[in-house]
Amino acid sequence: MLTVLGLTFLATVLVGVPIAFSLGLAAAATLVAWGQVPLWLLAQRMFTGVDSFVFMAIPFFILAGELMTTAGILDRLVKFADGLVGHIRGGLAHVTIVAEMFFSGISGSAVADAAALSAVLSPSMAKQYDPDFGNGVVASAAMLGPIIPPSIPMVVYALAAGGVSIAGLFIAGIIPGIVLAAGMMAIAWVIAKRRRFPVRARTMTWREFLPEMWTVFPALLMPVIILGGILGGIFTATEAAAVAVAYAVVVGLVVTKELHWRDIPPALVRSAVATSVVFMLIACSNAVSWLLTTQQIPSLVAKFLKAYAASPWVFLLIINIFLLIVGCLMDLSAAMIMLVPILAPIALTYGVDPLHFGFIVTLNLTIGLLTPPVGAILFVVCGISKISLERLVRALWPFLLWQFAVLLLVTYVPWFCVWLPRLLGYGF
Repeated sequence: MLTVLGLTFLATVLVGVPIAFSLGLAAAATLVAWGQVPLWLLAQRMFTGVDSFVFMAIPFFILAGELMTTAGILDRLVKFADGLVGHIRGGLAHVTIVAEMFFSGISGSAVADAAALSAVLSPSMAKQYDPDFGNGVVASAAMLGPIIPPSIPMVVYALAAGGVSIAGLFIAGIIPGIVLAAGMMAIAWVIAKRRRFPVRARTMTWREFLPEMWTVFPALLMPVIILGGILGGIFTATEAAAVAVAYAVVVGLVVTKELHWRDIPPALVRSAVATSVVFMLIACSNAVSWLLTTQQIPSLVAKFLKAYAASPWVFLLIINIFLLIVGCLMDLSAAMIMLVPILAPIALTYGVDPLHFGFIVTLNLTIGLLTPPVGAILFVVCGISKISLERLVRALWPFLLWQFAVLLLVTYVPWFCVWLPRLLGYGF
């Protein structure tokens, strides 16, 4: 039965079938080959996979990002970041990374951020530096989207694992997100210095910078409202996503005045399309996860790990290697729905903090968005900037190595991701 599942999935993926449909077809073929369960159960498991109040946060966060982008917030964030770091050698690269740090607090999606940043900043960097370097910076920076809160993948993980605090996961990403961004800026500076990229001679004065700060203040306030409301017990993570949408509408209509009522229906359509992709992945992944559970795969995996991983350190090393491979071959949301229900309980038996393990999985699979052949960020940036996949991957390697280093740091020095949540009352 598992052979049918694996072969059908691989065959459909190799001929170009989208991952979600490949998973659904593999589950259907497995049920037919099994012959002991009616096929209609597949639809039931798919519906059960998305029938959760918590998942309502996903379309709301996507819509909030769409509305804030339409409201001209990204352009303001870029100008604000330019005032902060634009005078450093390789200034546009630093502007991209800092702007993404702020934009991550709005969208929570790496793919959406990659599309927005690539459209806004890639042309300028291609003219001032070179297309390979510029697009490499954009793609690398976009992975901060799911790391710095809010984060759509963290919502998916919390539901797949069960009993893990979404707010705790959000907070766990703050310090690693800053460390990731600082390291990528250092790498960009070294590359810019070696290649003698130009430096902006004039630094923005405070008289010029303060108005830019005022115009971007409403965008910077959104993550504060989201996290502050959740931590203060004012609303849940799902309700916070709805508040983010209402806030985006008010900012766009009243503050920036670049959002018009006619812009809202197209934003709703784009958000619905993006949400449908995510939910189809979740639904089909849940069906496959159920099939794996019926075949007692979780217990077999637990026995294997207990036999070869005598300590939590070895267990986490095996998990990281496994997830890095999975991230190269499978979409982030699909991998979480399928694997987290199997791996999270095993991590508990090794005494690993659920928040620590949840962040490791999120960071690991987010890095997978930058690795071929299924790296979604790569395809978005290549499609918008018209650069080949090979050139983009070559430009990414310095930044990818830093991300791997941070993954190891977070794995074996848990303080980086669990200290702040514990300080605020989350975790063990």
